[in-house]
Order: sequence, then C-alpha cells, then structure tokens
Amino acid sequence: MVFLPALLLGHTRRVQRRAQRLVSDKRPHHAPDSFQPLQKRRDVAGLCVMHKALNLHTPHLAVIKLPRPPPPLHSTRVAPHRQEQVTVPFSRTEHHLRSFLPRYGRLWNQLVHQTDLHHHASLQDFKRGVNSWLMA
Repeated sequence: MVFLPALLLGHTRRVQRRAQRLVSDKRPHHAPDSFQPLQKRRDVAGLCVMHKALNLHTPHLAVIKLPRPPPPLHSTRVAPHRQEQVTVPFSRTEHHLRSFLPRYGRLWNQLVHQTDLHHHASLQDFKRGVNSWLMA
C-alpha cells in the first residue's frame, strides 16, 4: 500500500527534475543547482511552524508544541541551550521518525545548539536565517 504523501513527494520530485531539465535545455548557462531542493523548502517551512508554535505562541499550533526537557542537574557546555530545545518523541519505526514532530524536533534541537536564530522575533528574519543555515 502506498501512502498518499509519499506518492505526492515522488510526483513533486519528478516535476522538479522535469523543470530543471527544461530550463537547462533552454538556457545551458543556467546552473541546475540554482533550483532550491524541495526537501530544503520543506525543512524551512517545518522549522517556521516549530518557531511559531514554540516562540510566537500561536494558539492553533499549540497541539504540536513539544515539551521542553527537564532542567540540567549540573553545568555542562550544552546546559545553556537545553531549556530552548524540545523533547523529541521516541519511536522504534522509521515511518514515525520521518513524521513531522520527530523530524523537526531533531532539526530544531540542532538549530538551537548551533545558532541563535530562535531568538529572532520576526518570522521573516527567522526564515531568512534558517535558509542560510541549511545552505551551510
């Protein structure tokens, strides 16, 4: 049985490859890597939703708000970032690990640990910063 999201992702990947092929046929000097990968766009959108749920306190996203981990018992290098991270739901299946909350919970924790983008008040500034962070 094929799940509908997987079917749609496969279809959108084929559409993107076809668009890249059409553009490269029309403009050979146009680099195919100037297209932003669809997975990167999904990651930016998912992190923006996490930012809205956790920092902007958007009421309709309160359902997906992941809990914060307990406070650290002793001081470590990562202790200052610990209160800004989220607790990622545990899963034994690969299908669940790829779903929204585990995937973007892990990505959010990486973002918090490596940058200070989560402190930006503006969603536009956050989105711009996440785009550049994912490119690195």
